Amino acid sequence: MAWDIETTGFGWSAEITVSGFWFPHGHATLIINVGPHSVDKQDFVDRLTGVSGVPVSLFVASDEGELLSEMKRVVFERFDREYNRLVAYNADSWKGGFDLPFTRTRCIRQGVDWMFDGVLFADLWEPVKKRLNTTYTAYGSSANVNSLTGSYNLLLGQNNRLPMLLDDLEDHSWYYESPYDPFEDSGSAAAHYREGNLLPVLEHNLADIHRTWELAELIRRFVSSKDISEKKL
Repeated sequence: MAWDIETTGFGWSAEITVSGFWFPHGHATLIINVGPHSVDKQDFVDRLTGVSGVPVSLFVASDEGELLSEMKRVVFERFDREYNRLVAYNADSWKGGFDLPFTRTRCIRQGVDWMFDGVLFADLWEPVKKRLNTTYTAYGSSANVNSLTGSYNLLLGQNNRLPMLLDDLEDHSWYYESPYDPFEDSGSAAAHYREGNLLPVLEHNLADIHRTWELAELIRRFVSSKDISEKKL
């Protein structure tokens, strides 16, 4: 089960705007904190399903506290009964990561219990960085592509052999076949959220969890389980 969040910023006082979960067999649940804005829920669901090619459920929360409570409900109802591992990209790495520390602080600030208590978690950043070659050379210099979008584009983007490599995912709608992320980075998503332009923010989050899940499947099949660090949160 892949997970990712969007936020209003990086500081301790910033809030979570979207929390998304991607499930095996191709469907997603997005939770949006609309704050002072408003949405046409059914229109958003139709448009998100249309761009991604998978069924999308959308929960509209009036504030961050309700968003966190809904995250807890999703994890309680779905985790372990259907899925046994949470995956994310640089959510809790050796440098600290982003999503998990951010969410912990927001739970404390909002007075919401920790929704991932006891959940088995694996971060994809370490195996991508250490067990796959993500080095590219341009203009005589080399660098590593270790962001989610960078590693995805290098390993899976425009890769027509993927259906052969992961041939049991027969009905999976591959992200690379119809990329729909409207932004190049999460900073753009934060700016659009502030302006009340919420659909592109949801599309960006949906694209991130779509790519995260596909990358996790690739890593699971090509990297030894001994090289993928797992822990209970």
